[in-house]
Amino acid sequence: MKPVTPSSIVIIGILLLILAAAGCIAAPEEPKIEPVSEQYYADMNVALDRYVETINAEMAQINASVWTAARELDGVPADDPAVKLALLKLKSEIPLAYDAGRVTKDNYLSAVTNPMGEKTLVGTYVGTYQFTEEELTSAGNTCLISGYTTFKNGERGVRIAAPVYDAEGNFDGILQVPLDVDYLFAGPAEILKNECGYTAWIVDTNGIVIYDDDSSEVGSDLTAESSYFTPTYTKAVQTILADTSGQASYIHFTRGWVSRDQINAVWTTLQPGVGTEWRIILTDDVHEYEGPESTQITQDELKAFMINAYVYANTEGKLKALAAFNDPHGPFVDGELYVFALDMDGTSLALPHQQPLVGTSSWFSLDPTGVKYIQRMIARAQQGGGYVFYLYPNPDEGFQHELKLSYVIPVDNDWFIGAGVYQHDSAFSHGKVIDWQTRNALVEQVRTMRYLAAVEGIPAVTDMIMDPASSIQREDIYPFAVTGNGTILAFSTEPALVGTNQLGSVNSYGMSFVREGISLGKSGGGLMYTLAWDSAQNREVYVLDYVEPVGNDTYFASFMIIE
Repeated sequence: MKPVTPSSIVIIGILLLILAAAGCIAAPEEPKIEPVSEQYYADMNVALDRYVETINAEMAQINASVWTAARELDGVPADDPAVKLALLKLKSEIPLAYDAGRVTKDNYLSAVTNPMGEKTLVGTYVGTYQFTEEELTSAGNTCLISGYTTFKNGERGVRIAAPVYDAEGNFDGILQVPLDVDYLFAGPAEILKNECGYTAWIVDTNGIVIYDDDSSEVGSDLTAESSYFTPTYTKAVQTILADTSGQASYIHFTRGWVSRDQINAVWTTLQPGVGTEWRIILTDDVHEYEGPESTQITQDELKAFMINAYVYANTEGKLKALAAFNDPHGPFVDGELYVFALDMDGTSLALPHQQPLVGTSSWFSLDPTGVKYIQRMIARAQQGGGYVFYLYPNPDEGFQHELKLSYVIPVDNDWFIGAGVYQHDSAFSHGKVIDWQTRNALVEQVRTMRYLAAVEGIPAVTDMIMDPASSIQREDIYPFAVTGNGTILAFSTEPALVGTNQLGSVNSYGMSFVREGISLGKSGGGLMYTLAWDSAQNREVYVLDYVEPVGNDTYFASFMIIE
């Protein structure tokens, strides 16, 4: 977590101004903008063009998949069981899709792929945020894309929609797919940052940030006044929103909010579909970190630090404990090691270096791979506590995302505490990037298995998992299936485990690959990191796992080795 936030910077700035006015200190000199060569901007534009080309290709494929699926649903009644199968197939083709849904011409949701949505949303009126028949018709033979929005389940992204027609060719409703644009941009952006040293941020032409390497900026309105905006930054934002492409230099805070410096930017415009435009901006704001270096902290030291905090919380009570945990100079802050606390709903209770975030929800926080690490911490705490892996920007590594290990402990049923350290010596650190295309293939494989289970049954899919020549197999991705009680139904790389119960099997960090995967599946599915035994290498390896519920208390999953 970044050590300083915009709000805290404002407070610090006010105090410094007061002291300066009293003659106690000299006001810091604002950096001046230095000239930038055209060649420097040209080099940035080369990287920008490559990045935009990747995003454009992804969106073109998504548009094509949604439009094709809509045409396959023409003439199919909205309540026909075939609609659900078509939605499952479509979702398997779009790894960035949160869901896929069919809306009737009267604006009622008639089908979705999400099991929770089937129970709570199907049959509800959704017309207040739908595209109209006239808008869809005027778009011609292409999809419409909404602006950035928060969906009913709290997820954020954009909605892509296509019209569906009845057997007579009359408008019969909408096929819609809510997209996770965070990962649309984050996957290629991680490669961009590591290879070129640039970061990307994307803003809608109305000024809403729809992607930023700093997730706390996502959803903010750049047209609103902010005391931490510098005059040159405000001018640059105005130019970016007004012009479809260009270049600019401005003074602003660099990554980590440690200091102000000159930042150079280039931008262009992408039209991902009818109805919206995105400004794609590239900046060179990954500057050298000047704060204290991280120290080597062992697994045992991390756990001992947390046990000490747990004893304190139980001895002194919640109010006194939270006051101590929130004190940046208190006994529970030791270099990079500090205690954080959250409610079981993801509300922050203690963040010593990010006080303005206390009281806000971080439930949907995710790392650049798409792992919702706060939700994983909560699940781990509800299991009694333990270790959790995730990626987080490391100032010592140029703010590249590095593997971090946190240890969490539930204080009671309502809240938990934790602390984390970077895994400096792990095979998955120091600029290691998860290939976003392989990650997408991982998600696609599991969703394809879920679709095939709906068509042919779960036993047919478990047979495919065990058949190395079956159509579901993908290179360097390993599928398996498990029941809710931990019994392995199929495991492509470990056939000897089939029929055994692995609920109690744990790795060297006390993590249960199976138990935590089931927990993830019961919450609707998603991604997680863990250490798993690889019999081929005769050792534990870091893996990324994706899980989805299938039905009949069964879960399909697959993993990729990430070292």
